[in-house]
Amino acid sequence: MTRRQRRAAIAVGLFGVFLLAIPIAAKLDMARERRARRYLGDHLYSEIRGGGDEPIVFLPGLQGSTRYWGTAFDDLGATHRLVFVDALGFGRSPWPESPTTLDDHLIWLHRTLEHAGATRNVTIVAHSFGTVLAAYYAQRYPAEVRRIVLLGTPSFANESEGRRRIRQMSFLAAAFTLNRPLAVAGCTTMCAFRPLLRRALPLLRRDIPSEVVSDSVLHDLPAVDGAVFEVLLKHPIATPLAEIGPRTVLIHGRRDPVTPVCCIEQLALETGARLVIVSGDHHHYLDDADVIKQQITGAQ
Repeated sequence: MTRRQRRAAIAVGLFGVFLLAIPIAAKLDMARERRARRYLGDHLYSEIRGGGDEPIVFLPGLQGSTRYWGTAFDDLGATHRLVFVDALGFGRSPWPESPTTLDDHLIWLHRTLEHAGATRNVTIVAHSFGTVLAAYYAQRYPAEVRRIVLLGTPSFANESEGRRRIRQMSFLAAAFTLNRPLAVAGCTTMCAFRPLLRRALPLLRRDIPSEVVSDSVLHDLPAVDGAVFEVLLKHPIATPLAEIGPRTVLIHGRRDPVTPVCCIEQLALETGARLVIVSGDHHHYLDDADVIKQQITGAQ
């Protein structure tokens, strides 16, 4: 064997070891992250700000966390109690080892809000995936929820339309959610390199706050599987809004690629929800924080 051949063999061997190490590192990382959340028991991670009596609950979107909201709504704490919650399987909330269902999300959320004393006259503000949780929560607990304010609502008539819309959003969105081998490989790699990605990704997405980008990798494959296949694609948001529509405010961006404005207009017409159209896209609703605050407090 020549020197060049030996070097090539060593390089191939090292690359093979590297590939074998990725799933091991991913499993170790997921186990570490789950251990770090055991202190929460059967409650979701939440942060409470403000000292008012009426609660406002904030639910982030898919791969989001409490840090999505920043301090944009903290001034409402003078008159309201603000409760920021991470969804089950995401952020700093517990990570189940199997895909979570809609019922799982609602049970954990209600238990958490009960513990926070937020079960009377509640306003829920939610973004993206969180809007589906908010709508079904309000349908299940109508006596507890006063109003829901939904930002960037994903509205799909059925699973087929949902899959088509995901494909239209971007190649990467479709590849890493609907293509199973890529989803497994991508999530395994992400988990293996999570500490590095939390530092590196904010350098690549400077249009989004660094803490939001950093927290976007705080999940694993069961969480995404549950959110996409057990919640978003199985439970159209039009179903609960048909019952609670008049207590709903839909705030939607003209450039939001997840759901075209025309579909949201139709949803508002069919359910009686109030529609407020803003100029932004799916990731920048907080640019219109003043508009959102007006809808939260009922000011026109």
